[in-house]
Amino acid sequence: MSQPRPWLNEVIEAISELGGEGTLKDITEKIVERNIMNFEANPHFESRIRSTIYHHSSDCDVFVGEKGSSKDIFYAVHGKGNGYWGLRNFEPSKKNVNLTEDDIGFPEGKAKLVQHITRERNPRVIKLAKEIFKANHDGRLFCEVCGFDFYEFYGAIGEDYIEGHHTIPVSELKNGHMTKVEDIALVCSNCHRMLHRKRPWLTKEQLKQLVTNNKL
Repeated sequence: MSQPRPWLNEVIEAISELGGEGTLKDITEKIVERNIMNFEANPHFESRIRSTIYHHSSDCDVFVGEKGSSKDIFYAVHGKGNGYWGLRNFEPSKKNVNLTEDDIGFPEGKAKLVQHITRERNPRVIKLAKEIFKANHDGRLFCEVCGFDFYEFYGAIGEDYIEGHHTIPVSELKNGHMTKVEDIALVCSNCHRMLHRKRPWLTKEQLKQLVTNNKL
């Protein structure tokens, strides 16, 4: 039995619903949740999803084509080999733009049954955190721990780039949890990795102290 639509289209839609990026596991679970594809006809659909991404990303060795072409659809968000993928031309829905910096909470932690229970993150809160941070720092985005500025270091390719770190682990979220802007730390890729390096996670202040001590 044939599939109701191309796998490429389904992967693109799934990543879009995840906010433009996600792990292979996130993407696979979103596709299962959507329940559009015929999984019985393709019992190894996880591998099909992975190969679909790999064949449409210039960040992968199997990609055949020109970087930046219409076939170069996905990119490795945190670098090659980390299994975290994003859509190159993703644009958030316009309905998410009209946000204010009031004490807004975003519902998170909703339990959903796919093959097991996962917890959902709401990508809008990171977008708002970035907007507020830029408004308070003359339009700049830089790491709150070490001060690294992607635009200052890389030029145009690094403009408006920073990573959002949820200070509350997803495992601790309860149904209906309201994540606020102050729950998000804006950090560079290296500091983000280091914050997750230990269990329990280091706080932003603890990592900042480590950076300061190592500079002495």
